[in-house]
Amino acid sequence: MEKERILYGTDELLIMSTGLIDRESYQSLYHLYQPVIGVKALAMYQTLWSELKPGKMKSNYMSHSALCEMLDYSINELTDCLFRLEAIGLVRTYKTKDERLTQYVYQLRVPLAPHTFLNDGLLSSFLFYKVGEVRFKQLQGRFTIDPLPAGIIEVTKDFNEVFDVKGVNHMAFTQKNYEKPDRAKIEINYTFDMEIVKKLTNFPVGFFTKKLDETITKLAYVSQIDEETMAEMLKEYFVHEAYLPLSEQEKRDGCRQMVLQLKKKQTRHRKVKSDETVKAEIGDLHDVTVMEEAHPHQYVSTLRKTPQLSKSDEQLIIDLVDTLGLAPSVINALFYYCIEVKKQTRLSENYVMRIATSWKTAGYLNAKDALEQEATQDALIEKKQQKRENVQQRTTVGSRRKDKTEMPKWLEDEAKEQRTYDQKRKQELEASVPDDAELVKLLNELKEKG
Repeated sequence: MEKERILYGTDELLIMSTGLIDRESYQSLYHLYQPVIGVKALAMYQTLWSELKPGKMKSNYMSHSALCEMLDYSINELTDCLFRLEAIGLVRTYKTKDERLTQYVYQLRVPLAPHTFLNDGLLSSFLFYKVGEVRFKQLQGRFTIDPLPAGIIEVTKDFNEVFDVKGVNHMAFTQKNYEKPDRAKIEINYTFDMEIVKKLTNFPVGFFTKKLDETITKLAYVSQIDEETMAEMLKEYFVHEAYLPLSEQEKRDGCRQMVLQLKKKQTRHRKVKSDETVKAEIGDLHDVTVMEEAHPHQYVSTLRKTPQLSKSDEQLIIDLVDTLGLAPSVINALFYYCIEVKKQTRLSENYVMRIATSWKTAGYLNAKDALEQEATQDALIEKKQQKRENVQQRTTVGSRRKDKTEMPKWLEDEAKEQRTYDQKRKQELEASVPDDAELVKLLNELKEKG
């Protein structure tokens, strides 16, 4: 049990967040949380959110006195508001202390969805006590979705029922002009079972979609995560967000961040298993057969000569698999091409993605095709560059010769006269300068006059 906590103005604080607030969260915050925690606590919660750096999930360090000045609160009012936010589940507080300084980390939590809040026995009872029966029923009605009428059927018109396509040119519907080519379709032997993940997470119906399932399966392949670990990570990362109306893109982005942030929380057994997989010998890195058979996680870490894959490289592989849809063998060839051929040890995201996009457009299906085609392209580029340099060198030398041979005669005569004048002037100046004997004589004369 914690002793009575006392905040001081000199104590530092850092603000972090586990997600983003959407429109429904704000509705829940204003209508359900505010009557319970009060306006001042709500203002403090919103101020903490505003201190997060743009595009980041944390703030800079600041003091409690600075936060009090922003809100025009005393330290006691700030403490009371903080305790209210902690009790309601909107803030989690962590503390560290040494001989010199005490620091707090405030982790902001996303508000519960309205139906989750109202179905919670403790929260709904306290809200009822605060607002009364009439207002409580109004809030229930506000956040209750009426069911659709019984026997409803879809009567939407089909495209062919509305538009006449008989007169359209037949060539527009051939596979070459109308359908997308299937050249870059990747073939990966996935053994990951999404049905196990869905049963273990027990998320609301509608959270998982076809595209989200594909993203999670690819992330599991890239990071070599089993179903149980993935389910644990999903439940921890989407503890509240699973009940919010997130868009499909928000869910997919959240899964990518989840893998990068929470993978380190595997159990000891799984870490040992992962280390054994990484340490497995994969053969000659220059052999395209090895690139075809090796997992990108193993190949890239071996190519980098590191025991574990770095976070930036794992992020790149995730983008290459999930966003661009490159085959694993092509990803291995891409890292080999950037590191061994181009000699780029520090790979920036823009550099790798630019090359990957061109490979995706070219439709490379395996490592051999990718490396052979790129070697041919590099040779042509180098040949053109050499030819351009030779032409430029000949042009520069020729222009110099032309300038030297075609100098006007009057300009040469004028330059000759200037050189003669400069030489004559130099001689006159040298003659006017006294030698050592003359200089001694002048000094003696000056002494006698003095």
